[in-house]
Amino acid sequence: MDQLNIEKSSNICETIYAEVIRTKKETSEDVAKIFMMAIVSMEIVDAKNMQNSIATIENLSPDETILSLKKRITQINGSLSVERQSLRLDARGKNLNDETYISDLNLPSKGAQLFLKDLGPQISWKTVFLAEYAGPFFIYPVFFFRPGIFYGIMSHDQSINVTSSVRLALLCWTFHYLKRLYETERIHRFSNATMPRFNILKNCAYYWGFCAFISYFINHPHYTPPYFGNVQVFLGLIGFLLSEFGNFSIHVALRELRPEGTKKRKIPYASTNPFTLLFNFVSCPNYTYEIAAWLSFSIMIQSLPAFIFTITGFIQMSIWALNKHRVYLIEFPNYPRTLWDLLIDSILRMAWNEWQAVLLCSGSGNGLLPITENNPKCLVPVAGLPLFWYQLKFLEMNGFKDVFFVVPERSYVKISSLLNGRIPPLHDLNINYITMEESTAEWGTADILRHIEEKINRDFIVVSGDFVSNVDLMPMLSLHRSKNSALTCLLAKNAAQGSVPGSTIKRSNGRDLVGMTASNQLLFMSPEDDIEDRILIEPEFLMKLISARKKYIFKKQGKLIACNKKSETDELINKLNPGSIHSMNGPSFQCFAYVVTSNEQLFIAHCNNIGAYFEANKAVFFHLLPIVIVDFLPLFDENFPPTCKLKDIAFVCDSYIVSNMRLTERNISTTDKPVIKRSVIGKNCLLGIRTKILNSLIMDRCVIKNG
Repeated sequence: MDQLNIEKSSNICETIYAEVIRTKKETSEDVAKIFMMAIVSMEIVDAKNMQNSIATIENLSPDETILSLKKRITQINGSLSVERQSLRLDARGKNLNDETYISDLNLPSKGAQLFLKDLGPQISWKTVFLAEYAGPFFIYPVFFFRPGIFYGIMSHDQSINVTSSVRLALLCWTFHYLKRLYETERIHRFSNATMPRFNILKNCAYYWGFCAFISYFINHPHYTPPYFGNVQVFLGLIGFLLSEFGNFSIHVALRELRPEGTKKRKIPYASTNPFTLLFNFVSCPNYTYEIAAWLSFSIMIQSLPAFIFTITGFIQMSIWALNKHRVYLIEFPNYPRTLWDLLIDSILRMAWNEWQAVLLCSGSGNGLLPITENNPKCLVPVAGLPLFWYQLKFLEMNGFKDVFFVVPERSYVKISSLLNGRIPPLHDLNINYITMEESTAEWGTADILRHIEEKINRDFIVVSGDFVSNVDLMPMLSLHRSKNSALTCLLAKNAAQGSVPGSTIKRSNGRDLVGMTASNQLLFMSPEDDIEDRILIEPEFLMKLISARKKYIFKKQGKLIACNKKSETDELINKLNPGSIHSMNGPSFQCFAYVVTSNEQLFIAHCNNIGAYFEANKAVFFHLLPIVIVDFLPLFDENFPPTCKLKDIAFVCDSYIVSNMRLTERNISTTDKPVIKRSVIGKNCLLGIRTKILNSLIMDRCVIKNG
């Protein structure tokens, strides 16, 4: 092949923006339209006998949820409680989530049907757990304190000399199930409220039966102590206690991942507690610690029934762990897929302190004019917080410690003042400020890196000052290390760009042309505006270009750059050693791109123009703020969520209002209420009656007159 052709119609990655999750609240006009499209009725059919109609629901609207539908079915048929119902689109289909809206099912307005499977009598998970753990807690001591019931003797003290291993077995057993009972009552948060009533018999039979089996032989008068004596006993005891504490630590960590009253899930990672490090190696470390605890107990007591119980538990928990791992892979695209991935992921997390971060916030932000006319881009507010806070929070959430914070010299005092108390703190970062003069505002990434070259002494990552995200960098670094990549870029799929308010003018698409192989090897990147209809690249030139990248990396003693802004990467490479591309020689190497896709859990934004900034303000509220500043909600109690606070004075739909919005008049009628749709409004704004704000970005302290 003489030339490498890359067409503009293919291999295009959009500039990084945020997908906005829309609220389900509507204005009065929207509500009227919705009821015009309302589903008049829906038939509920028995999934086991499709000839049997269970109920017909009248006047059903699309904004109702599956849960509300279940409640209406219960009102018609009292024997079918909400917990007993499993609604599905097909008789043999999957169960529909309670949070699903009827409008999301794409049902016809006439002749709509859903199938209902009766799950039978239900019982709460908590009740089942308490019952199955209470049995062993009370049964085991009976064998120890009342041996005459089972062995024909009155007590241990009257007939046999009880060994230390038997006494320790009693303490360990009761401690384990006391912990289980406490965790059920205080720690566990159950994703499902109930389970079939029959399960309580099955679960209790398993736990109670094994308890009797194990305790009978351990407390038997002819029980034989461990072969290696006290050494074996105390080694087993230490292993048991460490495993129990590890198991408890994992349960606490899992509890903190799920907000109370929700079914949300996140990828679990190790915390500062060393017992949680197993998250870096296995998907379910609580099961690992559980198996280790019973293995240690079996070694300590040297009892065959205890070993059988351990093996049985290992088989069952392995099945549960594999199923949960599969769920993680489906739910989280970035979740490590193999044990090797988990090992690499673990090594990377333990090596975070070997990395430095460079945050570039000295740019003037011309793309955000006129918002940046009097303030630098880093101080532009996003949902009430300065833009730079989101990049610092992103680095903190990803475990970085040392950050070189490149800021405009004229804004240094204000930025440091904000970080010292006026915004949610970032305790885990060691921030080193690098101030830049106003004349350097148009410097590119390579210029700044050359300027601070002497300060960088370890591998580093470069983050743009308009990047806002909650993406986890571990998979990207895993790809980087496993492929021995010289340079790895973060690219985003399915990026959404908001419309730019104001006059209609011709604007750049802001896209970059990216050439990649099927394995995400990076071949070429360039801004779309810089090229014609077709790119012609000689293979010899391409290899020399790659060699030029290698020289930069090696000149920096192996420093690695993980860029999040595609167009900056070529700029970085080409500016390092101008005119030397054609003179580079040496072995070739690879660059890669890590591609992510925005979803309900993943939030990615690139605030480099008004449209993207507008969308980020809305998306941040739904994705990031409720998670990362949950400890600081008192600071935001006036505007979380704004639609609840403003429902009496305005119709609000899909909008974010910072705080203290006021109206020009009091006691207004319903028809005079302002309508706010798909908009962002800053703090201390004044709105007149009958105001309509649609697709708008209103900054702080603005006054909008009546009508």
